[in-house]
Amino acid sequence: MKLNKKEVTAKIFSLAAGQIRHCTKQTIDNIIFPKWSDIGLWGEIFAMKVKTKEQPLGCDYDEAKFQVVMRVIDGKVLMTGGRPDAYTWKAAKVAEYVEKKKFRYIGINSAQGIITLSKVINTIPEEKEQEMFADFFSTINKDLLLITSGEESRQCIEVTRELYDAGITACIDSWMEPDENGEADATILNVGDFLIIEGDQVYRVAHDEFVATHIFD
Repeated sequence: MKLNKKEVTAKIFSLAAGQIRHCTKQTIDNIIFPKWSDIGLWGEIFAMKVKTKEQPLGCDYDEAKFQVVMRVIDGKVLMTGGRPDAYTWKAAKVAEYVEKKKFRYIGINSAQGIITLSKVINTIPEEKEQEMFADFFSTINKDLLLITSGEESRQCIEVTRELYDAGITACIDSWMEPDENGEADATILNVGDFLIIEGDQVYRVAHDEFVATHIFD
């Protein structure tokens, strides 16, 4: 479903005026996939289309600007709707961490990678999810990066029943580029979700992921 990005976002800020809250995103580990240009022939064959909770059918990202990220949140590989917590970071953001050597390898192709992988697996209580996570790394012949991001001060809007009934039932996530008509694929909202404010735009974080990764100031 496509909606006009400016209109939808303006409606959210109008209806939610006075209900913006301060929160802090807590420290969390992020598993960073390679740049598309670093995966050789795979990158020449396949486009970077990422299935996220917001866009379960897949969202096209600019391969030169974004890198895929996955998180294990609160010991869970699969989150809301049985889907991994996958999305993207800007490649420039990843480069900053790499330049400062603020990363660890995770995988089965180096001593550090194996140690990091073992530690993460030990945080996952469900045996099936442990197997899923381990199998993923056993099928790729490349260590990934694990980057620990620090606390971030944010502003958010909770999608309450009141706001939902008033019409806040969808948003256009901040990274979605509108077409020539100003429209972009919408993200469907549920009561209990949170909208993170990013400048004059917003993006959705599902309730369970928000509660596991944020605290209110």
